[in-house]
Amino acid sequence: MTLAAFAPGWVRAAGGVLLAASGGILLTALVLVVFYRAGGLPSVAPPIILKGADLQLASGQGALTEAGLQINQPGPHGVISVQGSARLVRAALYRRLFWRVDGLRPGRELKFIWTTLAEPRTVREKVLPPAGPEFGTLDLSAEPHWRGRIGMVGLVSEGPLDRPLVIRRLRVQPPPLGVAELARLALDEWTTFEDWNQRSINYTAGAPLDALFPPVLLVALWVGFSAGLYALLVPPRRGGGAWRPYLALLAVGWLVLDARWQWELSRRLAATEARYAGKQGDERLLAGLDGEWYRFLFDVRRQLPDRPANKLFIVSAEPGDFWSGRARYHLLPHNGYMKFSQPPGVGVAHQGDFVLILAPLPGVRYDRKRQILEWTGGELPVDLLHSATSGALFRVRGG
Repeated sequence: MTLAAFAPGWVRAAGGVLLAASGGILLTALVLVVFYRAGGLPSVAPPIILKGADLQLASGQGALTEAGLQINQPGPHGVISVQGSARLVRAALYRRLFWRVDGLRPGRELKFIWTTLAEPRTVREKVLPPAGPEFGTLDLSAEPHWRGRIGMVGLVSEGPLDRPLVIRRLRVQPPPLGVAELARLALDEWTTFEDWNQRSINYTAGAPLDALFPPVLLVALWVGFSAGLYALLVPPRRGGGAWRPYLALLAVGWLVLDARWQWELSRRLAATEARYAGKQGDERLLAGLDGEWYRFLFDVRRQLPDRPANKLFIVSAEPGDFWSGRARYHLLPHNGYMKFSQPPGVGVAHQGDFVLILAPLPGVRYDRKRQILEWTGGELPVDLLHSATSGALFRVRGG
């Protein structure tokens, strides 16, 4: 047997693989576009709907009713504030806002507020336009601060109430996406660099959370469509070697995924070297992912006694959230107590205890003249030890 005898079959197989691979790309793109254009978007990126039970009243007095979260009185300084978790959705995808608030008199200003994962301590706001008879809607595509991952969303209004407000619903969701937008999102997801984060030790996504075009899914679809097309173009024959074209398609798909992973890993290595090289101890902590947060806690720690404090109450708008947990961790061995949404009362906190307020915490203020923490329904005599943008530390006084 000579090589020429095998050439026609080899050429036919190679041509079939190339043709099937090209057709697999087209079929994969077509199926995904048709799926999202035909109404499949909500199943992959469902709307975030916050009803009354999902919202926290950060400033004001009210109660949960069947209709929603009813607010009867504003909080200190006449401020009404409600907020809830946005589940870290992508701002680039979730760009449409809907809200329904009953009892809002004409002319009263209503603001939409939010924080991002990159700036969790910075509250952004935007005045909402007048709502329609059923609900209000706003496109956030042009909002410059609506970017990255959204951590918290909420509503704020100021001034006295002549009748109760009922917050029925707050919803953010993706708008209908055209073919060009889907193509842009697919390219962005495949080229997005995901730095190390708090979930990297246990989970590797290979793509952004809530991705519409996960690399593993795309490669699996491509391999499946390409293999099916090859079977149609070059029907399986008896004899050895019939499985090799299918193995080649699988190997190409695997190599594509591995190449993307190696690209991201190399960038992570470079970022890690630039961030930590030559640093030791506190320098490394200050250079870490929550370095600015650690800097604030480092200043707080210097105000605490050398021996572990009796009690350190950590108060946050979202009790038990990530930042509360990091604060408690970095302040060990002090006895940190979490899951407080407002300062502890006089019967809970005693003289010599410490209270750490994590900003922003609407509805709580410090009266410097009286040296008292005030909030709706309570007050606590304290001394201010440290204050910064991220929060403040107080020591409880007796009497």
